[in-house]
Amino acid sequence: MKAALLALVLILGLSAAAEEAAPSLPVDFSPGKEVSPANYISETEYQDPTLHVVIETGRKDNCDYWLARVTIGHPSQLRTAAAGGFSSDFTTKGVYLARRQNAVLAIDGDYYSYYPYGIVLRQGKLYRDKLRQERDVLAIDEDGNFHIFFVPAKGEVPSVYNGRKIINAFHFGPALVIDGEIGPMDASYWLAPESKRQRMCIAQTGPLEYMALCCAGPLRGSEGMDLMQFAQLAKELGAITAYNLDGGDSTMLIFNGQKINDKENQNTRDISDIIYFASAWDGE
Repeated sequence: MKAALLALVLILGLSAAAEEAAPSLPVDFSPGKEVSPANYISETEYQDPTLHVVIETGRKDNCDYWLARVTIGHPSQLRTAAAGGFSSDFTTKGVYLARRQNAVLAIDGDYYSYYPYGIVLRQGKLYRDKLRQERDVLAIDEDGNFHIFFVPAKGEVPSVYNGRKIINAFHFGPALVIDGEIGPMDASYWLAPESKRQRMCIAQTGPLEYMALCCAGPLRGSEGMDLMQFAQLAKELGAITAYNLDGGDSTMLIFNGQKINDKENQNTRDISDIIYFASAWDGE
């Protein structure tokens, strides 16, 4: 028994040491590490010792969709950035912002600059807390884990949750999948959940494992998806927690500095912010 306990302690100690030694990025607004073009294995895959991204495509309910599966080595590699800083309402092209941050994969965020309420907590810094019990909030903690707060009021999204610091919080929604099951989406939710539209979500699929999922709008052979269809798709693809983000002409899945979803649609709007995954590998 003592030998088994000693072995377990040794394993846990080695695991903790390995996690502590994992390459990381500062929790600030600095960009990710520059990456070698050789790490893009193909037009649909990137890999280095700290980051793996695989792009998939599919079709469901008469609608095309794009999916990025992401595995990171450290929570700090899931990052956010704003076009002009989170105190600004400046906007720019999503691909410019992704390239500036050395993003391997980036998606549009929650358009905080277009809306004066809600919460803006990014890279550990709180810029706004004007919650009015109208939208779900996604909070991401220092371990990279997702937490949903249903239509919270001001002050109800904590800076520390379950002993872990909240690094980023987003105000759009609704929550699509919670604990592997479809979320309680109310038909009165603010953005017409029953309409078929172009949509974007971010999801956690496991520890330090994520996916970004978007679907096409009702043009060019696709019908678009309502939120229930979109939530069902996210669940089927493996989401444990999935959260709806800004859609429509803001829908951007950017890989290797290029928008890869719905390439024929040139009507993408300037956006204020991105969520992105960056390499922490310096090549040494």
